Amino acid sequence: MTKDFFDTVVGAAKETSITEWLIFVTALLYVLLAAIENVWCWLFGILSSLFSIYLCYSGRLFLESGLNVFYVVIGIYGWYQWLYGSDKKTELPLISYSFKKNLLLVLIGAIIWIPFGFAAHKFSTQAMPYLDAFITAFSIVATWMTAKKIIENWLYWIVIDALAILLYTYRGFYLIGLLYIIYTLLAVAGYISWRKKLIR
Repeated sequence: MTKDFFDTVVGAAKETSITEWLIFVTALLYVLLAAIENVWCWLFGILSSLFSIYLCYSGRLFLESGLNVFYVVIGIYGWYQWLYGSDKKTELPLISYSFKKNLLLVLIGAIIWIPFGFAAHKFSTQAMPYLDAFITAFSIVATWMTAKKIIENWLYWIVIDALAILLYTYRGFYLIGLLYIIYTLLAVAGYISWRKKLIR
């Protein structure tokens, strides 16, 4: 990003709401802990999502607000899966999906994306409806993958997080935009970390 963007972030941070700071801290802890495969990531993910529901709704990002309701629910599911999701009701192991299975997940994401985008564009005052719908649809897919410890989830998050930078900065949430820059970098690190563990 340019120097102007970071100057804007610094300036905006001085006027940033408590809600945005709470999202920033809890969301960062979620991704950091997930990248090192620590089950407590789900607690901070749930907290971050609860704060985000309010922020997104107030910013007319209605699909993002609904997405965060989903995040709370799947956060509870993911927490359980990571602890007891294996066949023996023990810690869930890391797995990798084939190209064919990933292609199916991309298709599922696309099936969710198109009607979400159309509905948001046609029937709401949603900001950037098709971009928000894309992020929403594929975040649903990627979060489920994270809950099941499918390592390719990080590849999905790299794309999603990069697009979310545009979405949030467009709405003036510069601190959250900065968070998604960090998310993108952490998604790369998470993929490398999980891949190394799987190979061992």
